[in-house]
Amino acid sequence: MSSTCDCPICMEPVEASKNCVTTECGHTFHSNCLMTSVAHNGFRCPYCRTDMAQVPNEEEEEDEDEGEGEGEGEGEDDEYALRGFRFFMNNINSEEHSDEDIIEEDVYLQYQENDEPEPNLEHLPTCEFITRKLVEQGVTMENIVKTLLVHHEQYDLQNEQLERAEDELFGKMCIIISNFTPSNV
Repeated sequence: MSSTCDCPICMEPVEASKNCVTTECGHTFHSNCLMTSVAHNGFRCPYCRTDMAQVPNEEEEEDEDEGEGEGEGEGEDDEYALRGFRFFMNNINSEEHSDEDIIEEDVYLQYQENDEPEPNLEHLPTCEFITRKLVEQGVTMENIVKTLLVHHEQYDLQNEQLERAEDELFGKMCIIISNFTPSNV
């Protein structure tokens, strides 16, 4: 006999015999619902917020980090894993990835390919900084709309012109990002 309960995330019935996960705190979810929650919200139970993964003891972490520069490695592995979960779940659900995740993943992959250490992403310019620099270079709202329309299927006739606008805007952003130093702000 299989018992059922409602998934606290989607409120649909969960059959205890298949496609479900029960956390150590005793809450049962659809596997997909829990994976999506973990990908977007971290490793805490979506129902009671109890940690579902062991958090290192601060004293142990300080001993392990001794000799490293301050802040190096803190949370990078966790963020990479969560970003991977988000990509995975978005792909399964045919959802688009966030711009922030795409940028961080591109930076990560670029440095992995070259066997270089990944830069600290906290030292990347903010959206506000990039926007200010683009406006200073004369980029208009029309340029940005053209860039967005490249991905709209009904604008196929103008695609070459729109792709050129997208390439130009993307090139400007790449230059701003690559020339950025935290003292520029």
